[in-house]
Amino acid sequence: MNHQVRLQLGATGKGLLAATAIGWTLFVYSVLSTGLEEHTLQRENQQLRQQIETVTAERDQLAKANDQKILAGQDLNTMLARIEAATEELQQLDSLRTSVSQAIEQTRLQLTGPSDKPVTMLESPEVSTTSAIRLSKQEIRTAQEALVDFGYGKLKADGALGPSTRKAVEAFERAKGLPVTGKLGTATLQALRTHTASVTQ
Repeated sequence: MNHQVRLQLGATGKGLLAATAIGWTLFVYSVLSTGLEEHTLQRENQQLRQQIETVTAERDQLAKANDQKILAGQDLNTMLARIEAATEELQQLDSLRTSVSQAIEQTRLQLTGPSDKPVTMLESPEVSTTSAIRLSKQEIRTAQEALVDFGYGKLKADGALGPSTRKAVEAFERAKGLPVTGKLGTATLQALRTHTASVTQ
């Protein structure tokens, strides 16, 4: 009996030792496994933080670039507004220049009078259309006096080109072999001057 008890106790002790060894092995494995998992988690956490920092930096760069685009757009709008204002100012200046020119012309007409204004071939039918000559009131009066002196009509030397003056000019042109126009053109005036010079000599 004692021998059996001892065998049983010995078997029990061995069982307890084996259980204890297994327990410690599981405990050590558990500790080591926990340490490995923590190390892996820390590494993954660090990688995640780096990714977050990278994404944040990229977001900040994009935000900065967007702000620059907004500022550039505002600058462009400002320049367009300035160009539009300058265009309006130029139009106003041009309108003012036109008004000043008209005022100067009106003042000149008031000071000189319309009858003293040189008569051009484009403004009066009494002047030859083939001539670029300009006649003043005094020059017309001188021509009228010469026509009267040469016997080409009874004219009033008033410096105005009327029907009587036109008829006298036509008569003079026929007498001198000139084209009959009834106008004080270049050829007619030259013939009048030549005739006047020949008479006075």
